[in-house]
Amino acid sequence: MRTRPIPSALRDRVELVVADNADDLLRYLRRRVTQPEDAADLLGRVLLAIWESSSRLPTTDHEARMWCFGVARNILREHYRHTAKQLALADGLRDHLRASAATHGGADTIAEANIRFETVRRAVGALDDRSRELIMLIHWDGFSIAESARILSMNESTARTRHARALKRLEKQLGRGAPDPEDEQVRTRDRPRGARWEAAVPK
Repeated sequence: MRTRPIPSALRDRVELVVADNADDLLRYLRRRVTQPEDAADLLGRVLLAIWESSSRLPTTDHEARMWCFGVARNILREHYRHTAKQLALADGLRDHLRASAATHGGADTIAEANIRFETVRRAVGALDDRSRELIMLIHWDGFSIAESARILSMNESTARTRHARALKRLEKQLGRGAPDPEDEQVRTRDRPRGARWEAAVPK
């Protein structure tokens, strides 16, 4: 069965959207798989899906970006269903916290930085699926709460509540004082991205 040709104007539009978002999509995928080569393979599947569904590509740049990340999320869900690999969750978290407690305020070596990153990653991995993805979209991928809610097909007020609760749980797991959820909501309501764990996340 022959594929219906894509109109030249739409082809140009898809090429522009892909060029603008491919790097961010790759970073999004790399943060969610354990092997870098898996991220590259997944990106290929995402781009193929974008081309195959190009007739549904939104007309504005912002909407198109949100749509692309929605496609990427669906591809990731398929990947998770067909792979035995999982992010390490909470096993050994306390041991990592004890090992890094002395240097928690600042990593002076690459080894210490790696310990901090793995500790954060394990703590985030221990969250439920929706909360984990919300935290990663906001604090690792730079989306606002409103944008993250749209990607996850979640009500914005629900996303704010879930985000605040997830932050409180993470603060508790990471051995710091937990912020009040209402205070956290006020601080993040209009903030485009979170910075609490950005120092612990490799670029």
